[in-house]
Amino acid sequence: MNLKKLLRRSAARKYNYQQDGLWTLHNADFIKESDFARAYDAGVSTGSWGESQIQWRVRVALWAASIGAELPGDFVECGVNLGGLAKSVVTYLPWRKLNKKFFLFDTFEGFHRPYLTDSEASRKLHAEYGQDVYAKAASNFEGVDHIHLVKGAVPDTLSQVDIGEVAYLSIDMNCVYPEVEAFRHFKPRLSKGAVVLLDDYGWTGHEEQKQAFDQLSKEFDLPLLPLPTGQALMINR
Repeated sequence: MNLKKLLRRSAARKYNYQQDGLWTLHNADFIKESDFARAYDAGVSTGSWGESQIQWRVRVALWAASIGAELPGDFVECGVNLGGLAKSVVTYLPWRKLNKKFFLFDTFEGFHRPYLTDSEASRKLHAEYGQDVYAKAASNFEGVDHIHLVKGAVPDTLSQVDIGEVAYLSIDMNCVYPEVEAFRHFKPRLSKGAVVLLDDYGWTGHEEQKQAFDQLSKEFDLPLLPLPTGQALMINR
């Protein structure tokens, strides 16, 4: 079959999901589930994603957080911005009953330039996240128990907070050095079975992060599962 026919056939198909770089014919009924919709809408309300639709990525995070809900330890997210993903998580789970703490690490004012590689700096990611959003992020969690926003550059801030076991770890800082340092810092604290969620792993332009976590996967003997959402999962064992 030539390319033109293949493209016409593809265009004629009705995809069940075609957002955020992922087009699939497979079932996406989770979008219609009331608990998911409520959690996703809570994330949207923070203003974190603009016009983007990232339901499948959020669904992956909710699955990982649901595993963490059954394990000892607190929740950690490195790379927060306005808090959309974390807000979806605490809305989806019976958060108050879990009696866990959620530590949210971010500069809340863009990238810390000294920690960017030359390649990362050339992408000018700092232009997208250059404003101080700490107050807005904090307001997005008003009335939510046990939320701790930690302002400053990772890894500098990691030692400022006393965190014991970690049941859920989300890493999404769009640059390799702080992501690697965050993983190394929290790896000894991860509960057995805890999921590490890597948001940037498979995205074009984030090859340095992929290479780094491929190496960490081998170093710590933790299998890594790439996902078609661009994310990847690691499960502590």
